[in-house]
Amino acid sequence: MKRVFILILALVLAIPAIASTPAGSYDDELYGRNRKASTVKAQFEVNAGFITGGKLATKNFGKVKTNLSRPYLDVIGGVRLGDFLFAGIGTGVQYAYGECNLVSLATDIANAGSPDTWGSVSIPIYANVRGYIPTRVIVKPYISVSIGGHVVATSNFTKEGYGKLNGGLLMKFGAGLNISKFNFGLGMVAQNLEWVNAADVTMFKAGNNAFYVEAGVTF
Repeated sequence: MKRVFILILALVLAIPAIASTPAGSYDDELYGRNRKASTVKAQFEVNAGFITGGKLATKNFGKVKTNLSRPYLDVIGGVRLGDFLFAGIGTGVQYAYGECNLVSLATDIANAGSPDTWGSVSIPIYANVRGYIPTRVIVKPYISVSIGGHVVATSNFTKEGYGKLNGGLLMKFGAGLNISKFNFGLGMVAQNLEWVNAADVTMFKAGNNAFYVEAGVTF
């Protein structure tokens, strides 16, 4: 009887101690047990986006107001390193369709004029590194950095006899959300261009800084 009394007393004293244990500690323990070990696996993305117009920062004329709007489609492939990191290579296609306000500048220098629109197709190639913030829900925020370049495949500059438009450095810095298999991002793009006229004279070298927004699917 004495042993039974001692056992009951021990249980009574233990119940408050159990109740005072933080509610999340047991969940944390289970989360730690069930969480997969750090893994390396393939990851692919297809993103469609839009880059705003912005201005051209030229070495010859300072900042030139223009509309270098560019819808784009990108494909990125690489490896996911555990829950925190992704590294890969991206490529795709972008089309610059906005108004090209360079007529007066070109006429002043070469009396040659310039196309009314950019009308240019570029192929970007870049390395992408992305850092994820792991969460217990399907929404995972991330920070993304891309560095590479782009090649102008075709443009109005060549078609209309004004020489050619060349590509250059391409950098993207942004943040986004990975929601299940879907991806949403936004940030800044820095992209360089060069215009060489029909006489092989460099008319300008310029950089364009603009905002981008994109959405896609992760595999």
